Amino acid sequence: MSVRPSLDAIGRRLSCRVALIVMTPIIAFAHGGMAAAQETSVKKVHAESTGTIRPTSPISLAGRWSGHRFGYAKVAKSAKSDRCKGGSCSLTFDIVACGTDWCGIVVNEAQVCGAVAMKLKGDHDPARRNAFGGTLELAKGSDPYTIEAWYRAPEVVAGENSDKPALSLIGDTGPELLMLRRSFPLQAELTRVSDATCTLEQATS
Repeated sequence: MSVRPSLDAIGRRLSCRVALIVMTPIIAFAHGGMAAAQETSVKKVHAESTGTIRPTSPISLAGRWSGHRFGYAKVAKSAKSDRCKGGSCSLTFDIVACGTDWCGIVVNEAQVCGAVAMKLKGDHDPARRNAFGGTLELAKGSDPYTIEAWYRAPEVVAGENSDKPALSLIGDTGPELLMLRRSFPLQAELTRVSDATCTLEQATS
């Protein structure tokens, strides 16, 4: 005695076959998309490793930078204030290239080239290409500051020095800079005022 399949069973078989026919190209398309994405990723890694991707131009700090220093968020608005007798709150550096890094040569009030007091190295993180780290020694024999500096391009807005590049510095004595604190014993706001005239050969030891 033969048993004829029910209509429900036939319907289920047809549904499965239709679903298989429909899903096959979708799965193939998805697999192809993933393969293409993987191939693109491999090509990108290869390009980065072989240097065929053009890097973003590095920021140049070359020039004379001048401004005021302050600490623990107490701004020295003027070098003539009581807190800044003798120009102690004024900072002027001629920043020049020293190898692949940057060296800041002190320029005193008489425009005489002094010692190399600041050394900066660019951050290797592409997302922090405007950041620099290094050291700053304000007085010979004193503890140097470990510093971080951030370059800001000229702003297209009204305001003092908005048409000049700026360099913001923070620093603390010791081997590392703890960024979690809110204020620092050394803070400075410098702007680029002209080209540098001091050279490493002129810098005093």
